[in-house]
Amino acid sequence: MKDTKLALFIAAILIVLAAATREEPAASESLAKTQVVPLVFAEALGADQWTPSMKERFLEDPENQIRMSQTDRILRDGRGPDEWLPASGQCDYMGRFMAVMERYRLHHREPQWRGWQTKRQRCYTQFQ
Repeated sequence: MKDTKLALFIAAILIVLAAATREEPAASESLAKTQVVPLVFAEALGADQWTPSMKERFLEDPENQIRMSQTDRILRDGRGPDEWLPASGQCDYMGRFMAVMERYRLHHREPQWRGWQTKRQRCYTQFQ
């Protein structure tokens, strides 16, 4: 009886350790820094007319930095939030995206802006 309890206890510990150290494919993928608003997206809205120093400021802006997996970077591929959102943290991403767009005055040229505002507002009221 004592040996059975000990064996069960050891088995339980091994199961917990195996679960804790198991790597999911997405978890093993390294995260790299990229822009919240991709430069190619911004360039389609007028950033192509910016000076090199303005583009550098945009690329290095901490508010425009996010860590994202390579898979997500490939899937996003310069798209805006009407075409791509991350699997998790969509409300936060949308808010940050729009804040950067406002900061660099890119939102006035985006026809989807009002739709994004509505979607962002729904995000915030949904979780209050």
